[in-house]
Amino acid sequence: MSLFRSKMFKTKMTIFCFFLTALILMVPTSSTATDNPTYSASTDTFIYANCSQARFSPGSAYETNLKFLLSSLVNSTVLNRYNNLTVPFGSGVKPEPDVTVYGLFQCSVDLDPISCSSCVSRAIALVGNTCPNSYSVFLQMQNCLVRYDKSSFFGVQDKTVMLKTCGQPMGFYDQDALTRVNDVIGSLGSGSEPDRTRVNGDVRGMAQCTEDLSPAQCQDCLTDAIGRLRSDCLMAQGGYVYLSKCYARFSFGGSHARQTPNSNFGGEKYDKDDDDNNIGKTLVIIIGIITLVILLVVLLAFLGKKLRKLQDDKCCR
Repeated sequence: MSLFRSKMFKTKMTIFCFFLTALILMVPTSSTATDNPTYSASTDTFIYANCSQARFSPGSAYETNLKFLLSSLVNSTVLNRYNNLTVPFGSGVKPEPDVTVYGLFQCSVDLDPISCSSCVSRAIALVGNTCPNSYSVFLQMQNCLVRYDKSSFFGVQDKTVMLKTCGQPMGFYDQDALTRVNDVIGSLGSGSEPDRTRVNGDVRGMAQCTEDLSPAQCQDCLTDAIGRLRSDCLMAQGGYVYLSKCYARFSFGGSHARQTPNSNFGGEKYDKDDDDNNIGKTLVIIIGIITLVILLVVLLAFLGKKLRKLQDDKCCR
């Protein structure tokens, strides 16, 4: 009888070990369960970058001038929401190929100086990783842009499509929303200012061109961008069209200064890191459940074998 109890105790301990192992496997590790901190300021959200294939050599005169240009652009955000600079500069300085750098920044009209400075600083901080050593960079944030090149682009019209995105379809049944969107997009085309904001109910639209363009060039660029926005995104829940020298966009709800473009353009920030973390957690849970099921199957088979053996031993005694 004591032998039977001893074997039963060993069996219980085996069951306990199996369940303990299953619980350990079910608990996510710190690398997948920890939410990594992310930069959440929506005014500083990265939209796109265009980098030249041609690259300068580290330590070159161009790199020295570029560093001076970028720091000067950040410093000038205190007093301006737009500025363009040429480095080296001066009345007696002549441009040199692969040495002179031309650059500008511009912030949305509804950004205060602190937010503008933050956005431009964030854009410049991204340049090194996004476009390392590129001679030409165009980096667009949600509410500011930074651009530089080894050739002057000031005052040059350029309507190249850089990015176009439309949100999810609204549906034909929402006629009121369609009317508001149509009104906002249409009103963006009127006016002579380089920065335009139009609102109708919960629909908000913005259009802007870089201030190096003349009024006629600006209107020409915005007409193109707004026309593309109307033809491609009128039936969507939001959209934007970025050309090289201007953009037009609209969204539902909230201020553009606090919005992040996503599939619905509703103002919620899409965070890829959060999605990656959630996917990781889900995978860990699924793997844990599968492992637990396998362990239970093995455990049941093991218990069946043990019980049969115990019964055989008891009968033999």
